[in-house]
Amino acid sequence: MTAAQTLMLAASGSLVWSILLKVTATTAMALALVRLARRRQAAFRHVLLAAAFGVLIVLPVAAVVAPAIRVAVPVAPHRAAATADVEPAADAARTAPSVDQASGDVPAASPTSSNSSSTILLSVWLVGTSMFVLPVVIGLRQVRALRRSALPWRHGLAVAGQLAREAGIQRRVGVLLHESVPGPMTFGFVNPVIVLPIDARVWTTEDLARALMHELEHVRRGDWATQCLARAACSFYWFHPLVWIARQQLALEAERACDDAVIGGSDATAYADQLVDLAERLTIARHQPLLAMANRSDLAARVTAVLDTRQARGRAGAIAVSAACAVAVALVSTISPLQIVAAVQQTSAVATTPQRYDVASIKKCSGSDVPQGPARGTAGGTNATVSPGRFYVPCVSTEQLIYLAYAAYGVGPDEHLANDEPGGASNTSKVRGGPDWVHSRGEAYSIEAAAAGTTDRLVLMGSMLRTLLEERFHLKIHRETEEVPMYALTVAKGGFKLKPMKDGDCDSGDPATAGKPRCSSINMDRNGPNTVWTYGGMPVSALASMLSSTLDRHVIDRTGLTDKFVIRLEFSSDENTPRLVQRDIDYPPNPGPRGPGILTALDQLGLKIEAVKAPRGYLVIDHVERPTPDTFAPATPPPARAMGPGVRNRR
Repeated sequence: MTAAQTLMLAASGSLVWSILLKVTATTAMALALVRLARRRQAAFRHVLLAAAFGVLIVLPVAAVVAPAIRVAVPVAPHRAAATADVEPAADAARTAPSVDQASGDVPAASPTSSNSSSTILLSVWLVGTSMFVLPVVIGLRQVRALRRSALPWRHGLAVAGQLAREAGIQRRVGVLLHESVPGPMTFGFVNPVIVLPIDARVWTTEDLARALMHELEHVRRGDWATQCLARAACSFYWFHPLVWIARQQLALEAERACDDAVIGGSDATAYADQLVDLAERLTIARHQPLLAMANRSDLAARVTAVLDTRQARGRAGAIAVSAACAVAVALVSTISPLQIVAAVQQTSAVATTPQRYDVASIKKCSGSDVPQGPARGTAGGTNATVSPGRFYVPCVSTEQLIYLAYAAYGVGPDEHLANDEPGGASNTSKVRGGPDWVHSRGEAYSIEAAAAGTTDRLVLMGSMLRTLLEERFHLKIHRETEEVPMYALTVAKGGFKLKPMKDGDCDSGDPATAGKPRCSSINMDRNGPNTVWTYGGMPVSALASMLSSTLDRHVIDRTGLTDKFVIRLEFSSDENTPRLVQRDIDYPPNPGPRGPGILTALDQLGLKIEAVKAPRGYLVIDHVERPTPDTFAPATPPPARAMGPGVRNRR
């Protein structure tokens, strides 16, 4: 997996990182286009940057509001598994080889939320934004104070009115004098004003006309509004250097565009001398308004551009402005909903020698054969049965077959697929896409197959079933991941309270260990009104797996504990467990003292549950067809122990 893929997948796991990646791409593209257009008009480059800042302002809102469009990035299976950082989705039989007794009502949890890395990052982001917005507020107060304390200048107003009419500017612009400003400046959008230094009254007619023409061009172009929006964007993306670079370039291009308007009717050399004089004024000045557009650092570039006879000049034009706005809208619409996900691809090692059944039969079930209600039983809710050399699954949907073959037991490259909720194989959160009949229980199939000498159940209902689906259903799939709410099982602040298991701590069949929890098993029982789980020498990951099938979300083991333990967990329902999960056996209410809630019971072991977000894998159907017509005859499913008629050799 390349560094770019790693970056995109990391961004897909967090809305904050996703927005930052898109902002970086947008700003970098805008700066690159400005660089390529360096011989074009300054007004054209300014339009490009203004459109980019419009995208930066709208992008966060659009990313939250717009429905997500997922884009798959091909990655190797083991890389996707590492990226997902979740436990395999297995049923209880895989994690717990022996279950003595199913419990009755088992409470679900509602843990206290904890700050994820994205939440912390977002908090820091917002705190920094509030700090960087402060200079903008101060700058607005400064220009408001300037406007109130400045003196009106009738002569300057008359000259500005004449120049505005000649330039086709219809808006009325005030002209003021103020002793604290070092050079001309313009502010205001609804009622714009030009503020000149107090000594402007003694300027030559030509210098005054050039200064006013420059400021009037700012008014015509609406540069004050653009400048304020760009400064607001910088406050929001205060940590992003490219955004600040783009803002500085935007201000420079605005000044150069106004300079071009001046030298269109004036001597370039004389105007360059006037800019040099302005640089001296700005150098001497102690203070300058925070939101002033002109700054001393840009004047050298402006003087060079004014004297460059090869530089294209003029306005951007309506077509360029319309095109830039259209591109900005298209860019927001395109990239804001994009979400990068991992698409795990088959490796050559997996596909070199497909494992096949010796014989296999696929039969479409009639309406009376299809079981009603939710699927229950083994193999992720498909009622599949496996014996040495034989496999049988009765009347299940194609979706259930796909989940059984690719994900139910975490077989092969699909070990990163995980549940985030209780449920069997028929669950559209695990298998997505394809035609409607794939997900319908109304179109079900029975499969009966045999492979002489094969005893591994993961081969019979895993790799061999995958080959059957790929050859007879022409199935093509890929894997993706998405960020979903989960729980993380972690060690509490005081540390894990149990010691690793020693020899003799569990019942191994030796009379000396009788009466202790049976080794490598989980016993679920009741003690009065309480539920009791007893683990006989198993890792903490087994507890996380059991919690996944009990709580309302998948539970990730993030304890880092790898030893085996003898664990006894007794708990009862309380305000933290409002939803009860019904087990196979219903127990009547029993009197007796109530134990702690499940969160408190875990805390007594030195464990805690945290709400997190983590990537969850799922399967996406790219192509699927109904199986070949010669297998469509409805038939009553034969017993699992016998191969019925209609079995065909599929070697």
